[in-house]
Formats: sequence, C-alpha cells, structure tokens
Amino acid sequence: MTEPKATTEEQVLASESSQAESRPAADRKSNKIRQATNLILMIVSVLFVFHLIADRFIPSTDLGRIRGYVVPISPQVSGEIIEILATPNTFIQAGDVLAKIDPTDYEIALKQAEQSLKKAGQNVGAQTANVAAAQAKVTNAVANYKNAQVQSKRIFSMVEKQVMSQADADNARAELTKAEAGVASAKADLAKAKERLGSEGENNTNIQSALLGLEKAQLNLQRTSITAPTDGVASNFRLKEGIYANAGQPIMTFISSEDVWIEAYFRENSLGNITAGDEVEFALDYAPGQVFKATVGSIDYGIDWGQSEQTGKLAQISGQTGWLRQSQRFPVTIVLSKEEAVGLRRVGGQADVIVYAKDSALINLFGRAWIRIVSWFSYVR
Repeated sequence: MTEPKATTEEQVLASESSQAESRPAADRKSNKIRQATNLILMIVSVLFVFHLIADRFIPSTDLGRIRGYVVPISPQVSGEIIEILATPNTFIQAGDVLAKIDPTDYEIALKQAEQSLKKAGQNVGAQTANVAAAQAKVTNAVANYKNAQVQSKRIFSMVEKQVMSQADADNARAELTKAEAGVASAKADLAKAKERLGSEGENNTNIQSALLGLEKAQLNLQRTSITAPTDGVASNFRLKEGIYANAGQPIMTFISSEDVWIEAYFRENSLGNITAGDEVEFALDYAPGQVFKATVGSIDYGIDWGQSEQTGKLAQISGQTGWLRQSQRFPVTIVLSKEEAVGLRRVGGQADVIVYAKDSALINLFGRAWIRIVSWFSYVR
C-alpha cells in the first residue's frame, strides 16, 4: 500500500520541476515581444518627429503639374490654305512658317496700292505746277498794282498843277482800284491752289493716304504666311490643303516651350518657411530616375474655396466630418531655367517636388535622398 503513494509524490515533484524549467523560457519570450514593441514605438516616434521637422524645412508634394502657355493660332487674313509646313508635335523654332494662305488676292491688292501711290504723286506734281502758276499771277498783279500807284501819283500831281484834267485823275483812280482788285484775286487763287496741294512732299494728305494703303497691303501679304510665335510645338490640328481659313478663327494649337513652369500644390502647414528663391528639386513621371533643379518663384496668396455668397442670402458653412479636418493646399510656382529638362517638359505632366527651405546640410541630405527614391516610383505607381 505504501508504493502507490510514493509514485504519486514522485509525479508531483516531476511536474513542479518541469514547470519551473518552462517558466524562464516564457519570461524570455515575453521580454523579446516587449523589446520589439518598444523598438517599433521608438522608430514610429522618431519618424513622426522627423516628419514634423521635414514638413517645415524640406516640404514636398507629389501634386505638381507642368504648366505652359497654350496659344491658339489664328490667321489674320482669310483665304485658302495652299501649303502646310508644320508637323504635329514636332519642335518648331520661332518664326518658322506653319502654313501658307493663297497670296494671289493680296498680291493684286499690293499692286493696286503701288499704283495708287504713283497716281497720288502725279496729282501732287500737277497741283504743285498750279501753285507755281498762281504764285506767278500774284507777282504780276502786285507789279501792276505798284505801277498803277506810281502812275496815279504822277497824274494826281499834274492835275493839281492843272496840266491834266480831272477826268484823267478819275481814270487813274479807276486803274489803281482795278490793280488792287487784281492782287486780291491772284492771292485768292494762290490760296486755293495751296489748299488743293496740301502739305508738301511726303506730308501731303493724298500721299500719306496712299502710303498707308500700301503699308496695309504689304502687311496683309506678309500675313499669308502663318508663323510660330515662339519656340514650341504645334498640336491638335487637322488641316488639309484647300481648306478655307477665316481671319480670327483658330486653325491649330501652339504650345510654347520658352515659358514653362511647375505649379505645385503644398499643404498650408508646409508653407511656413518657403520663400521666393528657395532651391527646388523635382522628378517627372515622364523621366523616371532623373532629378532636376529649379527655384521657387512665388506662392499664391489666395484660392477659391467654394464659398461665393450672393447678396440677400445667409452665409453657408460646410459641415466637417471626423475629428481631423482636411488640410488646405496652396499653389506654389516653381520656375525652371530654359536648359533644365529640355524635351521632357510636357504641359500637363505630373511632377514630384521638394523644396529646401533652410540651409541645413543634414536635413537636406535626407531630402535629396528621398526625391531620388521617389523619382523611381513612377514605374510602380
């Protein structure tokens, strides 16, 4: 009867011994979990603090768009298109001919303007001769008047001496009056001739009018060649020879490559240290793995937040859901140099942008590393 009791005691002792051996292993496992959790919390805390610092000193955004001037090309004269020289989406230099309009009508108009100028010159020549003739008549009339004055004085003197009769004096007075009227008439004819002539030489009204007509005809003929306003590409056009182009109606779209910039949208909290002239690096989805440089041009002072109110109505307040409000974004203009990313700056293309708002070598180093990593993300996003 004593042997079974001994066996039971041995089993209890063995069980207690095994539990004592397994307890240190469980404690070690629990310590490892606790250490791992603390490490994760520490890493998250460090990353959170770094994010707050980076958001102020190296703010970044992936909401960047390449912007440029899009110009509708409209002919300034109407006519049939006889030649198309522009190739869609191919680089074109400023002044290159995009298309040509039939110049026949405008060449005829130019010849007519040239003939009108010649005719005006001939008319001026004839009118100049009339002025000269009128001037000669004035000179002759003045000479006759002076001669009549001398003769009348002589006759009046002889009448006073009773050498000549009173009738001779009356005739002398009549001749003097006639000569004076002849001078007035000649001067009036001269004034009329000069008025018809107008200003002399190229300042003559008729010649000026003819010159303006000639200038307009030359300009219209020149406008039959539609040229590129700047360096860029012609896009979005379906032209064919024989189509009639109307003045002022767009026939193609031209995208300028000279003035190109990036419009980047940053969170309002990130704008605190951004100023004009800050260094910028950006990456384009069109060119994965490449990073380009630029500078901050300006920060927009306001945006449309959809709260336009009409007079006579109460103010409207949009409801806010959740305990975190949505951050507001403001556009920042990023200025590019003409040499940066040439051939890769497609208007409307997306860009990742980072701004180095402060001269901090350590923080900027993280920013330069980050934008280079992001530049490769376009392959997978």
